[in-house]
Amino acid sequence: MEVADAFALISRAIATGHAAHGYLVCGDLRGQCDRLTDLVLGQLFPDQPEQAANHTHPDIAWLEPEGKRRIITVESMRTRIVEPMATTAFSGGWKVGVIVGADRMEAPTANAFLKTLEEPTPKTLFLLLTDAPDAILPTIVSRSQRIDLPLSEGVLEGDPYAAIEEIFTSSVPDGVFEKACVGKRLAEILGEVKDAAEDEDVALVRKAFFKTLLSFVRTWMVENRLPLYQAFRNVEAVEEAYRQSERSMNDEAVLCHLADRMTFPK
Repeated sequence: MEVADAFALISRAIATGHAAHGYLVCGDLRGQCDRLTDLVLGQLFPDQPEQAANHTHPDIAWLEPEGKRRIITVESMRTRIVEPMATTAFSGGWKVGVIVGADRMEAPTANAFLKTLEEPTPKTLFLLLTDAPDAILPTIVSRSQRIDLPLSEGVLEGDPYAAIEEIFTSSVPDGVFEKACVGKRLAEILGEVKDAAEDEDVALVRKAFFKTLLSFVRTWMVENRLPLYQAFRNVEAVEEAYRQSERSMNDEAVLCHLADRMTFPK
């Protein structure tokens, strides 16, 4: 679903009084998710656009992962979402809770949030933003309306993209050894793009690398080149590999394990 279509859906639901308590927005956190959030906040708070954009509006609660582990703690959930969202709206209208990186909630954090999501105060809306929806607890997913935005933005370009494309469009790797070779070649490509990046951009190019892998496995899904359960398993495998890479695990080990888990279309 494109951002414009997603906004039209949410906007229509708000206007008709049928808005969901929570929307699980899946896409690029700093791309489509940001744009959709801005559009929704612009509709609900049309007279305070600067406050909404600067995260200073009293009726908008924001929460993002913190610390070295980049997680959302129980304490931060309670103090920055649960408690603020339980109070009366300062402006007398809507209250919105925005959780960026909702997949970074561990089980105790999700449980602390669950009752607020299930039984919100009137005119309350939650936007749960994530680029790893499969990492979110099912109890949260089942109580939210999921919106899937395209993950095409932010992929690699030029030679790195072409090198990955060659891997995913050439002959099907057959057996453990050939899959290991695929993993090692992917690790070489990731190493090259990381070496070419500035230190502060390494996390961004790593994310772009895994988004590029996702773009290929999602294409296999859309084009029905694999049974659906295998296509979904590939997506889950790439998302898990990205999380492992984020934890500074060895790239070659991560990508060889990924290649071994994947099913390639014949």
